[in-house]
Amino acid sequence: MIRIDEHGIGHDNVEVWSADTDRFFKARIPFFFSTLQEVAATHSMAVGCGIPQLMESEHKTWVIVRARITVDKLPGWMDTLHIDTWPEEPFRMFAPRLVEATGKDGESIFTAISHWVVFDMDKKRPVRPAEALEFFTIPDKSEKYLNPDIGRLRIADDFKGYRLPDFRPIMNYYDTDTNGHINNISYINWACDAFPFSFHDSHRIKVFDAHWVKQTFDGDDVIVETYSDQENPLEEDEPTFFTRIVRKEADGSLTSVFEAETEWTRR
Repeated sequence: MIRIDEHGIGHDNVEVWSADTDRFFKARIPFFFSTLQEVAATHSMAVGCGIPQLMESEHKTWVIVRARITVDKLPGWMDTLHIDTWPEEPFRMFAPRLVEATGKDGESIFTAISHWVVFDMDKKRPVRPAEALEFFTIPDKSEKYLNPDIGRLRIADDFKGYRLPDFRPIMNYYDTDTNGHINNISYINWACDAFPFSFHDSHRIKVFDAHWVKQTFDGDDVIVETYSDQENPLEEDEPTFFTRIVRKEADGSLTSVFEAETEWTRR
């Protein structure tokens, strides 16, 4: 159960379950995004602006747009992480949320900087970020602060010279939410699934910078494209990749629905 202190910082503990781990019993990348979203949800619920509360009272919902997660150490099965989470002042059109996770000895496990909007379902547009944050206490910078400016996400054209074979995910029932939308974590899974098993065995992601561009739905035809500006990135110690997930439209055109840059290191 999340506890919110007098500074507006939420504190919680999260355990790594076996279903969260890979074949080395280390946390998989989707675990970090799930943790970010769950602590954001519980913090919001605790102050009266969770998605169910907003939907019932104002027909509004939270939407994640961008998240940059830096993984300093992969936690293992049965490890317990201590979570600190808090909102920051509005950044451009976004309501930022920050998450810091530490292990039992206080070592840094991961840090997440994320950008959110509250979307008005009736007006079909986001509300002002100050309005989205009015439920929260924003900590004084002397207590907790991370700069919410993630910077510009590069594009596929910045990564010339190498392209993995395209990956075509098969959507399943558990990829969808109550509205038939593809849930956010599925894009993360698909981006990771595009890489060879052998590469996952030898490398792990240390930075995942994700941008959810457009909604997709059950039955959409999507393709995962993976690029690098290195000549042979699968053999590098510290490779970087750009992922673009596109939807194939009825007229044959491609619409970008998700983009991400990932930095990897050897295990």
